[in-house]
Amino acid sequence: TIWYLYRDNLLPKQTKFVGYARTKQTIQDMREKSKTYMKVRPGEEDKFEEFWQNNMYVSGSYDKRVDFELLNQEISKNEKGLVANRIFYLAVPPTVFEDVTVNIRNACVAIKGYTRVIIEKPFGRDADSSNKLSNHLAGLFKEEQIYRIDHYLGKEMVQNLMTIRFANTIFCPSWNRENIASVLISFKEPFGTEGRGGYFDDFGILR
Repeated sequence: TIWYLYRDNLLPKQTKFVGYARTKQTIQDMREKSKTYMKVRPGEEDKFEEFWQNNMYVSGSYDKRVDFELLNQEISKNEKGLVANRIFYLAVPPTVFEDVTVNIRNACVAIKGYTRVIIEKPFGRDADSSNKLSNHLAGLFKEEQIYRIDHYLGKEMVQNLMTIRFANTIFCPSWNRENIASVLISFKEPFGTEGRGGYFDDFGILR
């Protein structure tokens, strides 16, 4: 997705991408893993190479401030201009949200611009844990710095449910609590959990 945004010039020209995770890998490793998903059309080869030149990767733990200080150093190397904003996209399990956000707040806040934190669902596993996370974040960032996202809501079928119901006279009179006894949702993917079993036990789609 980031490649498509970059390819179509929908990102500021000076944007740099810094990956951070526990996995010990290099940018070349990431490139090999992702190449089957990244469609490069004829004539885009130079742009594709340029894209990868703007990518960096730092390996570190989620609960050690010193590792986030190293991340901060890597980010700072690329902040040449007078203004440099930082956006952190947290695609991590809710169990590490607190450690990660504390370390971002203590070691990685932008000096020459704004700092934003994007939190990808699931946001907790129930109302209590969700409220706990909200209170935790409120102590670290202002509300306008926080963006919560559920990427599954971007699926076309989900987006079109309202249209399907209200724009079709065959469904509109019957799709209501008087006529529907239960709803069965089947989630099918052509691949397995791929090492994410622990995540799906407590959070994720099944939850």
